[in-house]
Amino acid sequence: MKRLLAVLVALTVWMGVAFAQDGATPAANTLVKPSAAAVKLTPGATVTLPVKLAILPGWHINANPPALDYNIPTKVTIAGAFGVTAGKPKYPAPKKEKFAFEDTELFVWDGPTEVTLPLTASATAVNGTHTLKGTVTYQGCNNEVCVQPTSVPFTVEVTVTGGVEPGAEAVAAAANPDSAVSSEALSDSGAGGAGGAEPSQGFTTAMPEGGENAPPPATGAAQGLQDALGKGGLWWFLALFLGGLALNLTPCVFPMLGITVSIFGARRKEPLPKVLANAVVYVLGICVTYSALGVVAGLTGGLFGQALQNPLVNVGLGLLLVALSLSMFGVYEMQAPTWVLDKVGGANTGSIAGLFVSGLAVGVIAAPCVGPFVVALLAIIAQKGSALFGLQAMFTLSLGLGFPYLFLAAFSSLLQTLPKSGDWMDWVKKFFGVLLASIGLYYALIGVAPKLAAWILPAALMLGGLYLGFMEKSANSRAGFKTLKRVGGTLAVIAGVWFVLQLTTMAARTIVFRPYSEAALQSSLAAGRPVLIDFSANWCVPCHELELQTFPDKAVVAAARDFDAYVVDLTHYDSAEAEGYRKKFGITGVPTIVFVSKSGTEVREARVEGFMGPAEFVKRLGMVAGGR
Repeated sequence: MKRLLAVLVALTVWMGVAFAQDGATPAANTLVKPSAAAVKLTPGATVTLPVKLAILPGWHINANPPALDYNIPTKVTIAGAFGVTAGKPKYPAPKKEKFAFEDTELFVWDGPTEVTLPLTASATAVNGTHTLKGTVTYQGCNNEVCVQPTSVPFTVEVTVTGGVEPGAEAVAAAANPDSAVSSEALSDSGAGGAGGAEPSQGFTTAMPEGGENAPPPATGAAQGLQDALGKGGLWWFLALFLGGLALNLTPCVFPMLGITVSIFGARRKEPLPKVLANAVVYVLGICVTYSALGVVAGLTGGLFGQALQNPLVNVGLGLLLVALSLSMFGVYEMQAPTWVLDKVGGANTGSIAGLFVSGLAVGVIAAPCVGPFVVALLAIIAQKGSALFGLQAMFTLSLGLGFPYLFLAAFSSLLQTLPKSGDWMDWVKKFFGVLLASIGLYYALIGVAPKLAAWILPAALMLGGLYLGFMEKSANSRAGFKTLKRVGGTLAVIAGVWFVLQLTTMAARTIVFRPYSEAALQSSLAAGRPVLIDFSANWCVPCHELELQTFPDKAVVAAARDFDAYVVDLTHYDSAEAEGYRKKFGITGVPTIVFVSKSGTEVREARVEGFMGPAEFVKRLGMVAGGR
């Protein structure tokens, strides 16, 4: 039900299911085994050193550069010594993979992987066979969890011939090899490079770029809408195509459909291939304009970098969309200057070139109705910061906007069946206004109150249904259209009430967790009740997936009825208090759920690390309750 809710909220979301991790998690520093073959050098020469990374089957490491800012990239460094230095590594092309714990594709390496580094011997390189020390820093993951970032060492044998014999200066340099580390190592020294202490073993979900105080990720219904607006996917592009189709019903575009198709030669009984060719050229002009805007928005958005992770950016974007929605209600108009409209209107639409130019200018002519929606979409594209996504999104929208021209050109007889222009088109324009305002409010709440964002959909359905179905007076003189508005408004209100009931039920039907304390634990055990302890964090996406998908499940709630449930907040993961809990319970990452039997001992085989679906979680509960 929760996954269905997310799909209906977003209209464009495909929810994946992450399966639980079976068996023990291997130590973090055993996931990658680096090795390098011996090389020979002469003074002034450079050789390319391949460093082979053997990655444990079933696991992967992040590529360099990674797909997301907060992914920890794999880095290979070699400390220089004896007059031999290492240059900047050359990393292999990444492999794109989709994993259960992340909504977008990640750039990873798995299996045998090779990184190359140039080794250069200076004019004063010391003769002999020397051992250079290297380090591979990485974070390993499987399809459920990510291990804690770690570093593993390796060595490379370098034989120098034709250099200087070992002397006092050479020996001194050899005794302090870190004085000649590579430029790559120096540039990374401020970000926890290879020289840091070895972290503890096990798995962890890394904190986001913004640190432990970053806002929590949107979950459930809110996450569905956020995925739809920002991450793309088949349903997202289908929604964009349908949105482009619907924009043709606005008062700035619809009256021009018949006239434009007539220009193609449809009403002059021109041969069908010629009519279709003219229509294709016209639509191509539309696609070029919008696709170019999408690419520019994607490139421009990428310049904001870390600023886009600031919650205030979401608030600003939300307010922008709300402001744009006011244009759809007639508060103001996004109108191109008159001289621009005159220039566009003067294009020779009788030629192929004229048709193409007219297609290019459709956005200018239709700006009062189409402009706010397009600008809102461009703002979303800019937030994502991907030129490819911008191209895909705007090209899809333009195809929807241009499809009626192709269809009517192929079936010109349908021109006579188009409904007459009228004030019903104002209703369509206001429908887009409600849509933009709802999306804007959603984004604003994501920035300041993420848990409230899920309520935007039912509010939009109920309030929008009442307004568009019963309060908005456009085309009420048309009995058929008025009835259609009433029916649509009623269905929207009913759907909104249904969503409210679902969200309320989800909030009420879940395992009830209390803050953990040693006294509370001992009280539960004294009462003869088994205990489950949820170690979670505000920045942990799999933790929120458990909260939204697993804990509210009917079977899980029933199976956990005899348990006392406690939660330990590890949001401040490196604090003294959190470290104490981690050491006491052997917690190496979140989410981790520890089960304690009535006798006061942990049922280790039931421990959950990472996301786990309801069915398997019920089995773990039964394992503890049954005393196995």
